[in-house]
Amino acid sequence: MLGILFSETDVNYKGTICLVIDDFGYAHNETIEGYFSMEKDFSIAIIPGHIYSQSIGEIADSLDFEIIIHMPMEPYNYDSLSEKGFILSESLNANEVEERIDLAFLEIPMAVGMNNHQGSKASANRRVMNVMGTILKEHGKYFLDSRTTKKTQAENVMRTLGVPTGRRHVFLDNEPDENSIIQQLSLLAEKANTGGFAVGIGHVKENTLMVLQREIPRLKADNFEFVFVSKVV
Repeated sequence: MLGILFSETDVNYKGTICLVIDDFGYAHNETIEGYFSMEKDFSIAIIPGHIYSQSIGEIADSLDFEIIIHMPMEPYNYDSLSEKGFILSESLNANEVEERIDLAFLEIPMAVGMNNHQGSKASANRRVMNVMGTILKEHGKYFLDSRTTKKTQAENVMRTLGVPTGRRHVFLDNEPDENSIIQQLSLLAEKANTGGFAVGIGHVKENTLMVLQREIPRLKADNFEFVFVSKVV
């Protein structure tokens, strides 16, 4: 059985939707508070190493949200000045990768899993993903592949290692206007309906918040259920 409200044998059941909202940790503003005021229908992904990373984790945990680490991983257009603590695909050895992951979990100890922030280059590197998967297995954490590249090795490697894992099916807000977000959310619901469940990733954007505040109750009324990613990996 998937989820907690419906079963797949329920004639009214439409599908299970798993939402992750990325990029918590940079700020604590009205948009963040808006997400915190919602029902617990999504997992919160926090980037480690920023001024609000730890405090956002503590607040989200006190509100019973599921929390994961939004781990910075090297993209092909990596700018070493723009972020810190990235998992790099060539210049870090296994011990250095482990140190960066351990620091992230020390900062956000309530996190139950991890997904990748950027990472088009690192997630395509089997060595890096093997190291990360081994560490996550030792920690008892899951990995959600954000699929920022078609060349990703993350999901396959994690499954081989026995790490609970899954993949992102839809990005909600690559185009930030409301109509586009609504269309992407509808696509996510269609995938959940045909496949039993689907995972969508959005970001802490004001338009995304407004759409989710309006559309999640409608989708629930239409017999979709919303669960944390840990329920389906």
